[in-house]
Amino acid sequence: MAWRFRKSFSPLPGVRLTLSPSGISTSVGVGPLRIGTGPQGPSIRASIPGTGLSFRQSLAPRRDGGRASSPPDERSPVQYPEPFVLPDPPLEDIKSSGSEALTTPGLADFKCLLEKARRQHDEIVHELSHWRAQELVAVCKHTKWRNGWLFRRLFKQRFQKLYEMAEESMARRAELEEQERLSRLQTQLNIPDGVKQAFHRLCDEFSIMSRSHYVWDTIGQRSTDRVAERTAATRTIDRKPVGLQLGRCEVIDSAWDVPHFENANGGDIYFYPAFVLYFVTPDSFALLEYSEIKLRFEFTKFIEEEVTPSDSRVVGITWAKTNKNGTPDKRFKDNYQIDVLQYGTIAISSATGMNEEYMISNSESAHNFAEAWQSLASAVQAGL
Repeated sequence: MAWRFRKSFSPLPGVRLTLSPSGISTSVGVGPLRIGTGPQGPSIRASIPGTGLSFRQSLAPRRDGGRASSPPDERSPVQYPEPFVLPDPPLEDIKSSGSEALTTPGLADFKCLLEKARRQHDEIVHELSHWRAQELVAVCKHTKWRNGWLFRRLFKQRFQKLYEMAEESMARRAELEEQERLSRLQTQLNIPDGVKQAFHRLCDEFSIMSRSHYVWDTIGQRSTDRVAERTAATRTIDRKPVGLQLGRCEVIDSAWDVPHFENANGGDIYFYPAFVLYFVTPDSFALLEYSEIKLRFEFTKFIEEEVTPSDSRVVGITWAKTNKNGTPDKRFKDNYQIDVLQYGTIAISSATGMNEEYMISNSESAHNFAEAWQSLASAVQAGL
């Protein structure tokens, strides 16, 4: 029940039309008491003549079973039901093939030579270790007899034998050390000036990139269902932090310090002036020609929820759970804002099965390294 203001007209005696915000209603009756019907159903109405005020009582049954409904509290926020979240689908591995399959045909003979030299070197090192131990025992025993007074005089033949054993062990050890030195396959990288200049530039850009605050090896990925997952991201990844540094690989005996990418789920990658080395162990490695490698770079917008590197540029913001239009999904409690950062992504692949991807927090340094690599690959291919 309520008091309301109405504007009424009487086109015929005993019939009244009433205009109100809810529509047009008709009523019949005499004096202040009338019975009418309208958009809200039949009702009885009493009015005070001359004031425009009336009192209305509905005659229709309540749809809610007679319980009066209370108006919503406009001050309280609308409560949305918490949605059911499905488990995320599995990620696809980003990983190279085995080292036996990676070597490109043009470097197969060079790899065989390295492997043969490595086996010979290991055999010599093992024998050298044995004779060093023999030398230590023989020299110590001979020295004790020589510094003593009784035994070297009573057992002259035995003392002479100890001397000969010490001399033999020292000579054998010296011979094996020389063989070990000669068995190292010295890799002389005699390269044209154009390739050398391009490689030095690559090393400089790599050194700058290695000082990035964060470097990740991307080891898994999948495409996202943006509607079902309520995210602005188009791709979900798994990543692990790794290191970058100039260094040497034990397989190649060379004076060159070369760019070295650590690998979280496979062999490390070394960029030499004329080839790329994929290294798992001294017995498991691969050599790849620059002409067979594709190095792809792109600036990547990444929704960063773990860290905020100071050398990365913030290029936008989003929400942990978003609608298609980018607004926050209010069905999720404690929905929060996330920075969108610009990273550099370097993907390295080959027809033989190389498949590696790295994410660099300093995107500009990664871009410069990729350009330097392209210059080196072009110079190697042209033989400058």
